[in-house]
Amino acid sequence: MEQGEGLTALGARVHIFVRPDARERFTALFRDVLLCNVIEREFGLSHPIVLVPFPDGSAFSVEFTELAPEDPAGTTINDEQAFHGAWIEFRTDDVDGHLKKLREAGIREFRHPGSTHVYFSAPGGQVFRLLDVAYKGP
Repeated sequence: MEQGEGLTALGARVHIFVRPDARERFTALFRDVLLCNVIEREFGLSHPIVLVPFPDGSAFSVEFTELAPEDPAGTTINDEQAFHGAWIEFRTDDVDGHLKKLREAGIREFRHPGSTHVYFSAPGGQVFRLLDVAYKGP
């Protein structure tokens, strides 16, 4: 296969699954701690879908279902316990300010041995990291 015949880009939308018992804590993390716009959309499911749009046109949506993986128990987390599904990367022009807010809110953090970045585990077990909007790298 020649270059350009396969996939060409990552879409501007991610859809994730979180267990219903983590719904309010998960929503509060993005609405109250990270100060994102959080929109509920009704699609006839047991719980409304939550959409978190960003100014660049990208977004992620969350479906709350019992089929989602269990959130690792406890107040701390490490790489071995982290949910090993997709990990999400968010960009901001205030990494230090948002890291401070996450830590003040008690969001679990850990280090992955293959990275210099700190990772966080949202209520529900989703893993994410924050990067500066200008970051270039792996």
